[in-house]
Amino acid sequence: MERNDSSTLYRQELKGKILATAMLLFEQKGIKCVKMDDIAKELSISKRTLYELYENKEQLLYEGVRHQYMERSEYLRHFAQQAKNEMEIVMEAIRSNLQYLGHINPQFFLDIHKYVRVLDFLQQQHDEQRANSIHFMERGVEHGYFRPDVNYEIVSSMGDAVMTHMMETKMYKKYPMRDIFKNYVNVLLRGLCTEKGLAELSL
Repeated sequence: MERNDSSTLYRQELKGKILATAMLLFEQKGIKCVKMDDIAKELSISKRTLYELYENKEQLLYEGVRHQYMERSEYLRHFAQQAKNEMEIVMEAIRSNLQYLGHINPQFFLDIHKYVRVLDFLQQQHDEQRANSIHFMERGVEHGYFRPDVNYEIVSSMGDAVMTHMMETKMYKKYPMRDIFKNYVNVLLRGLCTEKGLAELSL
């Protein structure tokens, strides 16, 4: 029994290491450039062991993206429980995203569009997050941080259009993703905040 428990624990730890290593390589080099062989060599494990745990690169990418998304969402949820106000949550979300985008090769975002399962997951999470974001902004309006004369559903749809345009025109080839995001949220937030909200803004 103890041997089985140890074996299970080892496999779980190895799966975690594989996910972390694979995502690091995907984000540094782009998904297309990273082979399953590369991941196995990086971890000094056999390709057979890798395929026993992950059927193919798409499954590995899906699990990695899902794990990262859930981990970052849980961190922000925990932060929000202790934050003083909506602006503090917004600033932490921006800081977290800037840090995340700062080390990613733009090729990663281009390559990810070839993986339907991953895109479906991200779209589902985006749709759920959109409803939460609108509710969050409405709460910020009640507390005086965001303007009450704005239709936040329209703003959310405009944001989707901006992101779609950015990806379709491959703007990230000319400007770093971090700079695109920072400039976008800077302009957006300054238009949405009241004077009280602007006083809390530090971009």
